[in-house]
Amino acid sequence: MTFIIQNDWVGFRNLRINHKEEKVYVGDNEVALTKTEYKVLYFLISGGKRIYKLEELVMGAWGPVVVTNKTINTHLSHIRAKIEGVDFKLKINRNGQVCINDL
Repeated sequence: MTFIIQNDWVGFRNLRINHKEEKVYVGDNEVALTKTEYKVLYFLISGGKRIYKLEELVMGAWGPVVVTNKTINTHLSHIRAKIEGVDFKLKINRNGQVCINDL
């Protein structure tokens, strides 16, 4: 499991994020994300960890606000659909943690 952080780029496996331009690529294909989807994905990939508490994700992507589990699930679902073709999976485990898992 290797997270890459180099200059304006972060990445994991075949997903790359250019933080300066706020663009996401799966392989060579650019993926269109909303601002919030981008913030969620950037937080998860740039943190370099595989497991995050929901509170960590909320603080990292939204800041000090109240965000429901349904909102988090919806954003993760939209991200999963848009980054189809990555060789990992984003999910919430039974402990209420967001995980980056192998396929």
